[in-house]
Amino acid sequence: MSSTDWENDQTLFASLTGGQTVIDWFGFCPRFHDASLERLEIANGNVLLAIHAFRMTDELDKHGRFICDRHAIVTLRMRGVSGITLYGSAGSIIFDLKIRRLPSDEAATNWKTCAAPVKGDIEVTFDTSMGLYGTIYTKELGFGLQPMPK
Repeated sequence: MSSTDWENDQTLFASLTGGQTVIDWFGFCPRFHDASLERLEIANGNVLLAIHAFRMTDELDKHGRFICDRHAIVTLRMRGVSGITLYGSAGSIIFDLKIRRLPSDEAATNWKTCAAPVKGDIEVTFDTSMGLYGTIYTKELGFGLQPMPK
């Protein structure tokens, strides 16, 4: 697995199917901090992640808590998955989710049961505040957005 000392590729994010819609909804390229992982499906070389995300404003409610708005279920649909590493328990609160294209075959080591990710694959890495974390490598990534009532 590669180091996560890199930033989200916002140009890539916006260019992916549904990526600009997600950016427009939140008003920025989200990192999904404090979002909850609602669903993870792995089947036939594809992965679906469903995340309950929101925007945290700088406004406070009467109890002194930050007001969160723009709630939505954001789905990440990955086709042609070339590698997966997951750790932890099934429930998960995301700390940070990053997306980039692999600049080289840096992920090609330690893959004993598959061909391994290669340069140009998309890397989706998510860290956790609690629960599941890991990295998924894929040939194709698209987003879906379903706004939710508060």
